[in-house]
Parts: sequence; C-alpha cells; structure tokens
Amino acid sequence: MPDHLIHLQAVQFEAARRLPLAPAERAETRLHGHGFRSVAGATTLPVDFAGRARAMDYQPLHEFLPDASDLGVLRHLAADLPASACCALQGAPGQGVRRAADGRHYAWRMWQFESAHHLPNVPPGHKCGRLHGHGFRAVVHVPVLDPAAGWNAEQARLEAAWAPVHARIHQRYLNDLVGLDNPTSEWLAVWLWRALLPALPDLAWVTVYETASCGAHFDGAVHRIWKDFTIDSASLQDAVMSGHTWTLRLQLAGELHPVFGWAMDFAEVKHAFDPLFRALDHQPLHAVDGLTTPDSAGIAHYIRRHADRVLPALGRVDVLDGCGGGVSLDWGCGGLQALPEA
Repeated sequence: MPDHLIHLQAVQFEAARRLPLAPAERAETRLHGHGFRSVAGATTLPVDFAGRARAMDYQPLHEFLPDASDLGVLRHLAADLPASACCALQGAPGQGVRRAADGRHYAWRMWQFESAHHLPNVPPGHKCGRLHGHGFRAVVHVPVLDPAAGWNAEQARLEAAWAPVHARIHQRYLNDLVGLDNPTSEWLAVWLWRALLPALPDLAWVTVYETASCGAHFDGAVHRIWKDFTIDSASLQDAVMSGHTWTLRLQLAGELHPVFGWAMDFAEVKHAFDPLFRALDHQPLHAVDGLTTPDSAGIAHYIRRHADRVLPALGRVDVLDGCGGGVSLDWGCGGLQALPEA
C-alpha cells in the first residue's frame, strides 16, 4: 500500500450530561460529568475542530445537543471533518466511540485485569520465562448497531459480555487456562477474541496492553503489535526554539512464530529501534542529518526511510507531540486500530 499520512489533533474538555433515553436502571440517566477527550485524524484538519470542543467546555451537553451520548458528541465534534477522516472520543473513563475512515462507527470499552503468567518457549535466560505478572488492559470494539439510540447502548452489551471473561482471567495464572499455555500478548488477544465471540458475534477487534507501552491487536485474522517510545528533543521552527516529549508508537505486522508465539519480541523491537531512538532522543532535531523538518511529520518520515533496514515488519508510526498534535504515517498496516487511543 502507498504511504498514507494523516495529521492528528487531540482536544479535551469537561462537561456534564444526562441521557434520558437510557433504561431507568442505568446511571447515565442521572446528571453527571466527565473529562472528555477526542482525537481526529485527516489529511487536512479544519482549524475549528478544537473550537467545537472549547464551546462545549463546562456546558450541560444535553441542553443543546439533541443526542448527548458518546456517538452524538462525536458527531457534533466531527461535523466539519472530511468524510474520510477518522475520529474517536473517550466519553467516560475507559469507554467511548470511534469513526473509521469508511464512516462506520464502533463503540469501545477498556478493562483492567491483574494476572500472572510466564512464557515457556522463550530462549534460555529470557526474563519472560520467569513467573511474573502484569496489570493487563483489554480494549474491545464492536459496531454501533443503533446510531439513533440516544444513549451508550453498546456499553451495556460490552459489560455483559466481558463480566464472565473477567471472572476467568482476573487474579489468575493465565498458563492454566485452556488455550493459553503460551500466553504472549498476541495469543492472549486471540484467546479473548474467542472467549467474547459467542456473546459478541459482531466483534470488530481486541487490543491487549501487556504494559502501558506495548501490546497487541487482533481482528479475527490479522495480528498487529505495537511498542511505544518517548523522545525528549529540541525543535527550531520559524526561528523559535522549542521542544517536546514526543511519543512514538511503532506498529508492526507479522505472522506468529510457531514456537515463541509472538509476531516479534518486544525486547527485539526495542533493540532494533535503538539506533534510530538514539539519533532522535535528546537531540536538536533541526540538526539531525536526514530529518527534513523538525516536527512530527519529519520524525515519522525519518523513521519510515530507515524502517526497512532496522525493522522490516514496521508498517506504521504514530508521532504525538505532547500538545495535542501529531501525525500517523501508515505504509503497511491498513485501517486496524485507526487512531491512537482516545
């Protein structure tokens, strides 16, 4: 696939709402408030995207929006975006909606579970071969079935589907579960997919966070992994010296190794990327040889030019600048996990 660059913008606002169309037993019927966060991605972003969010800051959304659900708020924010733009909203802690580039909407929910595991097939001396544990997170996406519901209806069925799965994996030894004798992030995503599918036959994709900075996606057919890095670097633009803690998310595709059970060891990703990391971290980016512009797009293209040499499986990089801006450059991953988490 050809290189595809989209510009990202994240906005945050605080607002109150009530969703009177929700069933009476749902807490959403009562007046409540959230810290909302939205991310949009398009080849060109309108300048008033952030302005729409600012207009909703500290406002009672249900008093001026005909639909104050997550989907209704996202549609309002995205009203001026191009039809092909991706966008996402976190409407409450750990839940929200997304619009993909093809216009389809998905509801998502994030859960945390605490579990122990070890990887029995790793090379001798590998730290993951020792018994250890993680605070895992799982993000589950399903299509929005009723866009006119007026409340976050998909959250109810996500909650119902997740509860019995959570009981099986929370505070458990994952290796003891049937189908998880080698519980890599990739195989854990597959296991969760299979466990959720009977209750969610329209399941779109599952994401597993092994740690806050690495994990795996699975959509029923394709495996993706990612690894995050941060660089603390200076930038000279238009005669103004500035700097950011940039977040780099490397997204890689690959078949699972028949023995190790991973697309690529996260430690190997870190090792392979280290030369590029050192070239960018704690550096004046405007002086880095081969970096065309000292900004998010320049960083993304710099990594792309070196990717085939250092990380052939790399197919996408997201670069976020810490001020709500950034880019996503995709040349081999396609639409899976359309935006960084909202």
